[in-house]
Amino acid sequence: MKTLSFQNRQLLAASIVLAVFLGLTGIALDRAFQSSAESAERGKLEGEIYVLLGAAELNQDGRLLMSKDVAEPRFSQPESGLVAQIIDINNNIVWQSRSALGLKIPGFEGLAVDKSTFQALSVNNEQWFSYEYGVAWIDDDDTEHRYSFRVLESREIYDQQLAQFRHTLITWLAAAGLLLLFVQVLVLRWSLSPLRKIEEQLGEVANRKREELTEDYPRELNGLATSLNLLIGNERRHLQRYRNSLADLAHSMKTPLAVLRGLSESDKAPADIRQQIDNEVGRMDNIVEYQLQKAAAAGRLSLTEGIAILPLTSRLLESLRKVYRDKSISYLVDIEKEAMFFGEEGDLMEVIGNLLDNASKWCSSQVSIHIRRIQTDDGARTHYRYTIEDDGPGIDAGQAELLLQRGERGDTQIPGHGIGLAVVREIVSAYGGDLMISRSKMGGAKIELVI
Repeated sequence: MKTLSFQNRQLLAASIVLAVFLGLTGIALDRAFQSSAESAERGKLEGEIYVLLGAAELNQDGRLLMSKDVAEPRFSQPESGLVAQIIDINNNIVWQSRSALGLKIPGFEGLAVDKSTFQALSVNNEQWFSYEYGVAWIDDDDTEHRYSFRVLESREIYDQQLAQFRHTLITWLAAAGLLLLFVQVLVLRWSLSPLRKIEEQLGEVANRKREELTEDYPRELNGLATSLNLLIGNERRHLQRYRNSLADLAHSMKTPLAVLRGLSESDKAPADIRQQIDNEVGRMDNIVEYQLQKAAAAGRLSLTEGIAILPLTSRLLESLRKVYRDKSISYLVDIEKEAMFFGEEGDLMEVIGNLLDNASKWCSSQVSIHIRRIQTDDGARTHYRYTIEDDGPGIDAGQAELLLQRGERGDTQIPGHGIGLAVVREIVSAYGGDLMISRSKMGGAKIELVI
């Protein structure tokens, strides 16, 4: 799984926090609106009760009479969504509005004087609001007559208002969330610009366009820039000392070797001694050449821009086709276009060049090179597997095991693969990689590298 960038992590965290915050805000506002709307509905129905009370009066027989001209015209319209009922102390309906026609309204119990209830109930399988209020009239004989008034209204308008409010709320919260995320992106880009500047300057250092990083960064990053500059300087000095030491050692042996070679050619020394000296001088000369090649190998730099492998391999193959044109070798190339080598170009040419040259030298007619990205446990750096095969005689198991033994000297000679393969092994080791030798399905040698 690819690791998220720091900016993407911050955006993801901000998005989650923002979504949770806006979600909770939306829920709180929705509940507040519902509570406010229900309170408004209760107040509205309570006002309708007072309208009914204004239109009601007792006759001389103590019976409740309602005026035909009720102020609210919806009471007179069937299916208007507003219904009124009045019951006596025995819970008998003494009056109900014309708008109640066709509705199956549940009955209700009479209430004590000046008591009220507000609730939701089902009428014809639909939700309605109901407000009930208990009153008492005193007639001329001081007799108390108790009645309970009830007003019901359909939730349709209420539900429409609630749906409209929720739509508006979601729209504005979503717009606010997108705006805040956009602002967060701008803030993050501004905040992380010093880190991007460090990354750009490190790339310039890797491409040798810059010697070191500048230190005009925010206070929190100045220490990092200083430490990186120290690392870059120390690495360069260490690599240069390593190269100089090996070069000095190799060159310091040139003169003694020349003297010994001169003595071996002298007629004064016995023939067997001259032959032995000549053999040892040749062996030592090979060691010098090998150590000089090691000194030229740069090894992995901490700050190195990737080098595309496919173009470099194509150039090497063009040269090898000219060198081995008499063999008419068929080269099979299977390299990812995105494959990169994170190191010195000279090291890459040394590795691939030596392996392809050995394979071309000992193959019958075919050489193949495959380079593929591989997954690693840590995932900290991109790794590639290099596989070079040929259809030649190959390398037997004993020679391969000897070559791969830790601590073997670079002058160990394996027929057909010589110092060149030893140099490859040293370069691969310098990059922390592995080299394996086995038998190819093509019949010849199979060299596998993991770098």
